[in-house]
Amino acid sequence: MQIKINSQKFGNNIKVLMRKIGYLPLRDPRTGQTGYVRRLRRGFYPRFHAHISLGQNKNVLLDLHYDTAKPMHIPGTTRVEKDGEVLEEEVRRIMAILG
Repeated sequence: MQIKINSQKFGNNIKVLMRKIGYLPLRDPRTGQTGYVRRLRRGFYPRFHAHISLGQNKNVLLDLHYDTAKPMHIPGTTRVEKDGEVLEEEVRRIMAILG
C-alpha cells in the first residue's frame, strides 16, 4: 500500500518524519538499503515495514506492507500483506498523527 506524505512539514528530514509516526530504521545487510519498521510486539514479527522514495514536489512516498512472520523463502508461500484491514488501520493511524 502506498501513502503520499508532504515532507515539508518536517524540514524534508525523513528520519524525523518516520520517528514521529513510530518507525525505526532497519538496514538490510544483504542489499545495504535502509527501510523502516514498526514492531507490534517484543519480537521481530509481526511488524509494519516501509520503504521510502521521493515523489514530485518533495512528497515522500511510503510503500507500506505488513510482515506477519519471518520469510520462509519457499515458492508459493507468503507472509507479507500488501493490503487489507490491518494496513488500512495503520494508514489511518499515520494520517491522524500527521494531521
